[in-house]
Amino acid sequence: MSIIDQPNANSFSQSIKSVLFATLKSSEKGNRPSKSTWTPIQRKLIYVVLILNVFGIAMILSAGSVVASQEGIGEFSYAIRQSIWFILGLGALYCASKFDYRNLKLLARPILYVTYFLLFLLYTPLGVQGGGATRWIAISGISFQPSEILKIATVILTAQVISDYQKDLRNKRAYGEPFFALFPALVMLFSQPDYGTMCLIFFLLGSILYLGGIPLDKLFKFGLILTPLLVLGAIAAPYRRKRLLAVLNPEGDALNSGWQTLQSLTGISNGGLLGVGPGSSKSKWWTPETHTDFIFTVIAEEMGLFGSLIVLSLFVGLVLFGVQIAKQSRDKFGYLIAMGITSWFAVQALVNIGVTIGQMPNTGLPLPFISYGGSSLVVGMAAIGIMINIGQPRKR
Repeated sequence: MSIIDQPNANSFSQSIKSVLFATLKSSEKGNRPSKSTWTPIQRKLIYVVLILNVFGIAMILSAGSVVASQEGIGEFSYAIRQSIWFILGLGALYCASKFDYRNLKLLARPILYVTYFLLFLLYTPLGVQGGGATRWIAISGISFQPSEILKIATVILTAQVISDYQKDLRNKRAYGEPFFALFPALVMLFSQPDYGTMCLIFFLLGSILYLGGIPLDKLFKFGLILTPLLVLGAIAAPYRRKRLLAVLNPEGDALNSGWQTLQSLTGISNGGLLGVGPGSSKSKWWTPETHTDFIFTVIAEEMGLFGSLIVLSLFVGLVLFGVQIAKQSRDKFGYLIAMGITSWFAVQALVNIGVTIGQMPNTGLPLPFISYGGSSLVVGMAAIGIMINIGQPRKR
C-alpha cells in the first residue's frame, strides 16, 4: 500500500496552498470567536508546562555543570542552551496555539514526508553519532533529532486517517494506512538504532487506533503479529539483551550494563525525604547522562521524595488537563490529537522514570520538558500549543 496514493489525497503543494488560504482568512469568515480567550483548563495546562520547564532548567544547571566541566566547556553551557531552546519553544507554542488545528488534516502527510526527508539525512554526512546511535542531524553547529518530529507526525497522521474513516472503521484501510505510512520510519528507527522511540511510535499508533474506535478484534490481530516482533527485536541485539538483564539483576554486571541503574538507585536513596539540597547531589558525578536520560535521579537526590512527588503530580496534572481538553473537542480529529499528545507525554515520562528507578531497561527517552534537549523541547512545546488550540472555544 502506498503512502502517497490515497483516496482523495491532495498533493503536497495543494495541501500547503489550502492551509495557507484557510489560515489567512479573516476571523469573520471563520467560525472562531472574535476575541481569543483561554479557558481555565488551557491556563492550567500552560502553568504546568512552564513549571516543568523552569524545574528542568534548574536541574540541568546542576547536572549539566558536571557534564560541562568534564567536556571542558563552561559550567553554565547546558543550562544556557536549554534556556534558549525554552524561549524558542515558547514561540513554537504560541504559533501552534494560533494555528487552527483543523488545517492539520491537510498537512498530515506533508509533515510526514518532511520527516522522512530529515530521517534520510541521518544516512548522509549530516548524521551525527552519539551513544552508539546515529539519531541527530547537525547543520551549522546546531543538532536536532528528526525522531522528535516523527512523534507528532504519527499522532496527526493517525488521527487524520481515523477521523476520515470514522463511519467505516472495519475497513482495512482505517488501520492499514497509518501502519504502512509509518513503516519506513519504523525501519529507519530500528536501524539507527533507536528502539525506544520505535516502541513509542508503535504505542502511539495502537492507542490512537483504539481510542478512535477500531474494533478490538482487528487490534488484537494487529497486536498478535507485532508483539512477537517487538520482543524479538528487543533481544536480537546484544546491548539490548544486557539492558534487559540489568533490570532483573543489575549487580550481575555492576561495572557495565548495571552501572547506570545502580548509581541511579544509590542517588535516589541518598535523597531521602527532603533531599540533599540544590546542587549537592553526588550521583551526577558518577551516573552517565544525568542531564538527559537520568535527570530524575538528580531531582530525587537533591529534592528528595517531596520534590519527586511534585514532579509526578505535575505530570499527572498535564495528563488530566490534556484529557479534559480532548473531551471538549468538537470533532474526532481534535479529540484524537489531544489524546495522542497526552498519551505521548504520559508514557514517555513513565518510561523515563521507570528507567531511573530500575524497573525498565534504558530506552534513551528523555523526561518531557525537563531533560536537556532542544528538539525534544521545541516539538513538545509545539504539541502543547496544538492542544491549546484544540481547547479553544469555537462557535458552532
